[in-house]
Amino acid sequence: MSFKDEFKRDMRNVMKDVEKEVHKTWKIDYKGHCIEIINQLKEEILIIDGVTVDKNKRKSLLSHMIPYSKLSGTLEMEDGVKRTVSVKLGGYISFKCIVKIDNDTVLDDSLKLDFLPWNHKEKIVPFIQQQIQTHNKIVDDGLPDDEYLYDENHPRLAAGLSDHFADDTPTPLYVKKLLKLFEKQINHPTTKTRKATYEEIISDNIASYGEAFIERLQQAQLDESLVQHEALWLLEHAAHREVVKFSITVLGCTNCEKYKELLFTIGKHEEFTPYVIYALKNGTKQANNQIWQLAQSVHGWGKMAAVEQLEATTPEIKHWLLTKGCENIIMSDYLAYTCALKGELAVALYQETISKELYDGAGLIIKSLLHKIEDEDHNIEDYLFENAILFRFVNHARIHCQTLEDFYTIMKISEFLNDEEIWEERSDDPWKQQERISIQQAIQPFINEPKWSQLATDALQQDIDLKALEIARFYELDIIPNLFELLEKYPTNSEIYFAIMDTNHRQHIIDLCVFAEKHLSLSSPSDEEEDCLQYIIQDLHEHEGVGLPLLQAALESDTGVLQYQALSVLEEWSPSIWKQPKILTALNNISTTTKDKEDRNLANQLLSK
Repeated sequence: MSFKDEFKRDMRNVMKDVEKEVHKTWKIDYKGHCIEIINQLKEEILIIDGVTVDKNKRKSLLSHMIPYSKLSGTLEMEDGVKRTVSVKLGGYISFKCIVKIDNDTVLDDSLKLDFLPWNHKEKIVPFIQQQIQTHNKIVDDGLPDDEYLYDENHPRLAAGLSDHFADDTPTPLYVKKLLKLFEKQINHPTTKTRKATYEEIISDNIASYGEAFIERLQQAQLDESLVQHEALWLLEHAAHREVVKFSITVLGCTNCEKYKELLFTIGKHEEFTPYVIYALKNGTKQANNQIWQLAQSVHGWGKMAAVEQLEATTPEIKHWLLTKGCENIIMSDYLAYTCALKGELAVALYQETISKELYDGAGLIIKSLLHKIEDEDHNIEDYLFENAILFRFVNHARIHCQTLEDFYTIMKISEFLNDEEIWEERSDDPWKQQERISIQQAIQPFINEPKWSQLATDALQQDIDLKALEIARFYELDIIPNLFELLEKYPTNSEIYFAIMDTNHRQHIIDLCVFAEKHLSLSSPSDEEEDCLQYIIQDLHEHEGVGLPLLQAALESDTGVLQYQALSVLEEWSPSIWKQPKILTALNNISTTTKDKEDRNLANQLLSK
């Protein structure tokens, strides 16, 4: 995020807090009549007996320089006597509301505007506890402070992902200052000291400074009971996720056994899973079982952290690592090596027979390891061959390879073994070459079985199946007619568009563009239709002159990604192909109105050609 964007976001958040703080309502019952005064940031209202009788709209925030505003109205009593209601609102040091009826003061209220950072906001821990109590799991990984972190220009990130973007280097002297404020808070816990610590916490990301802070906190040797008391206070009042993370970390630096269940509940939200794991491992006894339970409760960045920290101390944990540990909604490839190593995949596959569950889990791990074969952190290739994992897995396939899903793993192993570019680099290792030949010979009967190509064709006649598509390509089947038949049934299925574009066959792409022009709402595409357009446009660079109406629609759309993709395609094409009035009009519009500087510059460059 640029400094300018960050400043705008910070100012927006400040105004949100001010608006919530100054929003006050007073109600007076005067001889059976209801007088209501509402104060908001940009408006004050006087309501008598449910009818708005006066209001003051502020055109700008500068109008608040005038210390007081006034409202007035008429109250008609039952005897017909009319009384004047006068309201005076405002003040600098404190906020006053003075209400007079004729000359009698009926309300004189004075409020102090504290602007405490946790006020007027939903607290995060109760938000999590409510979900766990109701559903026994997190069903919405959003958090109450999302509105302060994200907007239309900064889409919400998956829970736990933002920590991976944090700066590795903490702000100089930040840790020292924060610890000093926290020490002052625990020794003198007042609203003032708590506010100072809270505001300092939310000014940075603990992912940047956490290790340095833990080291200094442990060296400080503060009174543990006081530390826990204030950490719990912060946890209870936290309306910002960084405060929750800070509090959990601080608790983890103490003996927090009695808060184990609270921590475990918070850890089910993936934004906080790594911090809870630290607290459990560092501050409680026998934490491994709860870490295992957490690993089974989370399915994203939190699971990655849990599997990494989990100790495979029992056969049950090892079995889980091999059958379920690698399943994740994100980046399962990064879990595969850890699961294989901790779960002892080689030992498990060495058995004469294995369960289908273990076979499926091993298959997922092997596919992921093959995808990460060039990983510099782990010598995956040596692990696979020295432990005979591929050979043993293929042997078990004789029993368990029954479906297309099962065969897909066998196919991926075959593709790896037949990749001459990979094996040319290993030509000086005769032992691996011999192992390669042995596994190829064991796999060949599966490859020769004609049912797999037939099953793939049958599957693609019913619906788009990416694995069936890969298998069809493996057997060099012509499945383009199947894909276009599926398009007629599902004209906004983006996976079909992706599959056809992936052929990079010019005539197929021409036919697809013609289909899209007829079947997609180019002037106001739905989200599904935009996905389809993106798959087409992002791969038109090499196909000059194809899909020009689609490029025009992308240029005229309000979607930045589509606009940029279209601009980048035109940059590759000859101007004589695309210089048409409607395209030029769209480029002119982008160059003068779009907020994205890169898009504006690209549009101007195209116009100058």
